[in-house]
Amino acid sequence: MPRLALFDLDDTLISSKDAFVAWIGEVVAEHGVGGDAHSFLEKEHVFWTGTPDDTFRGLVEFFALPADPADLMHAYRGRMVELLTPYPGVQDGLEALRDAGWRIGIVTNGFGDFQNAKIDAVGLRAYVDVVCISDVEGTWKPEAKIFELASDRAGAPLEGGWMIGDSLAADIAGGNGAGLHTAWLHHGRPLPSAAAGDPQPEYIIERTAEAFDLILGRP
Repeated sequence: MPRLALFDLDDTLISSKDAFVAWIGEVVAEHGVGGDAHSFLEKEHVFWTGTPDDTFRGLVEFFALPADPADLMHAYRGRMVELLTPYPGVQDGLEALRDAGWRIGIVTNGFGDFQNAKIDAVGLRAYVDVVCISDVEGTWKPEAKIFELASDRAGAPLEGGWMIGDSLAADIAGGNGAGLHTAWLHHGRPLPSAAAGDPQPEYIIERTAEAFDLILGRP
């Protein structure tokens, strides 16, 4: 029976944060204003906790940009895919999983056209068996249905499978609820607190490449 390995997309397989920071640098330079992208992210906490509207409205306010937030969001979506790269070891790790008989899926929340454009821009589609995008499927992580869809289409059961991601609320809560093993990329953030009710991952990892060793049982 094939086994299932599911991955989030943004800041799990690809570094969307780095691409966002690079794009902000371009926008700031274009408009001739001062400020640092990392300071913006730290002050606003927008990358992991804000909505898209909050992010781009906050961007205009923080840098005093003479631009409309909606126009910036449109420009960002066009440029971001050109700035994206997979994390180190992702393609090799996905190939190793496939060689070992695993079925591989990307399960991501977001808009279908945008998420598909990211996947194709970095060439990840050739490495996976199934892609489930919330906007397309009508179900969002952490809902069980999106994981069940990925399992059905991959032809591999959820039992004994894995979910790797950077979001406690979406990836870890969803993976736990679907009966998957879970590993959380914490990106230097505070560790989850059981006392605070945070979803608890089975493993906490620093780099995506570590996930492949976990799944394959390599020391």
